[in-house]
Amino acid sequence: MATQLIYLEDFDVTAGDALVTAVTATGDGQTDVQLNRTCFYPRGGGQDWDEGTISSRDGAAVFAVREVRLDENGAVHHIGAYQQGRLHAGDAVACAVDTARRTVNTRLHSAGHVIDMAVDALGLDWIAAKGQHYPHMSAVEYSGSWQPEKAEALRAAIEQKAGELIAAGTDNTICFMPAAEMHAVCRHVPQNIPTNKPARVVMYGAHFGIPCGGTHVRNLREIGTVHVPKVSEKKGVIRINYAVDGIN
Repeated sequence: MATQLIYLEDFDVTAGDALVTAVTATGDGQTDVQLNRTCFYPRGGGQDWDEGTISSRDGAAVFAVREVRLDENGAVHHIGAYQQGRLHAGDAVACAVDTARRTVNTRLHSAGHVIDMAVDALGLDWIAAKGQHYPHMSAVEYSGSWQPEKAEALRAAIEQKAGELIAAGTDNTICFMPAAEMHAVCRHVPQNIPTNKPARVVMYGAHFGIPCGGTHVRNLREIGTVHVPKVSEKKGVIRINYAVDGIN
């Protein structure tokens, strides 16, 4: 059964009530808990999963969520171990995401999109292909034309433009639409939009749409200062490495 993804509907949701729909053992000695709805983000799109707890309403059972996965049918698997008690199908539970971890992942993920905004604002013909938004490795990869002699100038320009965009801030909004309609508001729409969850666009301001199912800041100022230490190219892949103050 598909899980309702409430984190898609709200920038700030990190807690919520749910019902347990299934509890199964994993092959490595952990437990897999499925819910009818979840505020936990499953790993995907270069962003890491949430961690936290799922607790029975009476407090008798507490389950530590160590890993979160979304399967091809739209069901979210909360994988981890019990701290106390046991959960059963039909139990009413309270979900609580580790907010410190969520904040780090959200800032890094949103910073990657600001890099893309900077690339667009500078008029580069690069098309984003892949992103990694992890504390130990943050980068966005592109296809497009490359002039190695301009690498340092591009690095400096992208870093400066990203800083200007963050300083200006945005009022970000969420909207759901079919993938076929996203070209009206998005610079680039990947061909492989996932079909196991609702198709969503996050608008960074009024004019920059992002087809994305990850977690995002409500305003770009929440990201902080972004540094771009390197812009490079290898085998046709342009890579922009970046870091966010206080994280990496």
